[in-house]
Amino acid sequence: MNQDIAKFLDLGTWIGRGQAFGVIANQAMAAEAECLRQIRDTAAYKTLDLTWDEFCPQCAGISRKHVDDLIHNLEEFGATYFHLSEIVRISPETYRQIAGKVEGEEIEIEGKMVPIVPENAARIRSAVQRMRTQLQDAKKRVLPASCRIGSVNRLVEEGVSELSRISELPLDLDEKATLAGIADYAVRRLTKVCERLRG
Repeated sequence: MNQDIAKFLDLGTWIGRGQAFGVIANQAMAAEAECLRQIRDTAAYKTLDLTWDEFCPQCAGISRKHVDDLIHNLEEFGATYFHLSEIVRISPETYRQIAGKVEGEEIEIEGKMVPIVPENAARIRSAVQRMRTQLQDAKKRVLPASCRIGSVNRLVEEGVSELSRISELPLDLDEKATLAGIADYAVRRLTKVCERLRG
């Protein structure tokens, strides 16, 4: 058999497999990613005189970025990520955070390993949602301290700048008294905060 014809047949086989897997309602994303990786790694798309950028939308029916993301997720997480994604929407970022609970084709839920299969979908969805909530709560408790400090600094700076700007305007006696009261109140509250932090 002519070598060029063999290459075209091989490419056609991989394209066909990828499209067939894509059609089966998202149930074989890992296999589709594997097919696309095979096409990319062997540069089989070049037999069609296409670049990778051209091949992805024209033959795979999805953007190059999406194809590259699929392949990257397959390489980083393996097929289990896709099997879990078929049951519950999960971003790569969230999967990275819960990956310690995933082993083979099972996920740990309440201390027990549960197979990642459609029959366990409700239980898995509920567990992943709980894990997401726990991760978000942990982030709020740990990460934002430095973010909050920066935010407080900006707020104080803006407040002091605004007080200073208004104090330079022509004000009547009531307005001056109100502004002075606000400044005095702020100083007293900030002094207490300062004492607490230094104590």
